[in-house]
Amino acid sequence: MSSIARKDKEKLTAAYLRTDKGGTVYYVDGNSGSDTNPGNSWALPYKTLAVAFAASHADIARGSDRWARRNTIYIAGDSFTEDLIIFPQKTDVIGVGSYNGHYGPNILGNHAPVNAGFGCRFFDVNFEPVSVAAIMTLTGVCWGAEFHNCTFRADGTLIAAVAIDMTACPHVRIINCRFVGGFTGDVIDIGAGAIDDMMIKGNTIIGGANDGIVETGTATMTGTRRGLIADNYISVAARTIVTNATSVFDVINNRLITAAAITTPADCYVIDLSFACGNLLTAADAGKMLPRWTVVAT
Repeated sequence: MSSIARKDKEKLTAAYLRTDKGGTVYYVDGNSGSDTNPGNSWALPYKTLAVAFAASHADIARGSDRWARRNTIYIAGDSFTEDLIIFPQKTDVIGVGSYNGHYGPNILGNHAPVNAGFGCRFFDVNFEPVSVAAIMTLTGVCWGAEFHNCTFRADGTLIAAVAIDMTACPHVRIINCRFVGGFTGDVIDIGAGAIDDMMIKGNTIIGGANDGIVETGTATMTGTRRGLIADNYISVAARTIVTNATSVFDVINNRLITAAAITTPADCYVIDLSFACGNLLTAADAGKMLPRWTVVAT
């Protein structure tokens, strides 16, 4: 088996292991599917995400024997052109196959789900915009949304302002994702409201024309359920991470590159250093550790 085939098999195996066998499984093929199919196999898949998402969402809600289950939707088929207005609650959406040279399918659109789609998780999916609006706009109805090993692109003619824009959306996970292209605003924008247990970890942000991860409103938390921004690689034109002077986020072990000058630190970052550790910044004129190590006499 070639190394490429082996990696593909490993990814498919990893995706399979993520599924919860207690729920219903659906299949979507954007090339050969039909929305009149039952969507219960690769032989008879749905064609559109909207139909599959609505089916899974309704399935979870249909009775007490489903309420605590988790469904799975496998999706393949090059590029889906859909604006997602429904997130299927308690459902794993798993991309398989390929889109051009990219692993997993592509979803082309600007998405703002308005239903109670809590607990929806995306794995191995590519996202691209069709307008300058945010690719993904999340509010509190989508609390617990997760993105794993996904790619958000704003390159070529498909330039978006923001990749993920969140407001009052706690328990979100953005893990091991890639953000590529000249996003004209904040690549990840965190608005006002609850961020309890939010985790932005292990991501790569390259090429942002403005800022990286930015808290634009006054984020809040309940008790000690702080958010975490850790182990990210961020290369942008301006500010890398902004969590405001008094932060509800721990900022740990991030690697940061900015075209701005460190002579004005606020042009490069705004981090509450009381809740930061091990971050390295390379600016246009110097490098810096955040916070700086000091030796304390004992």
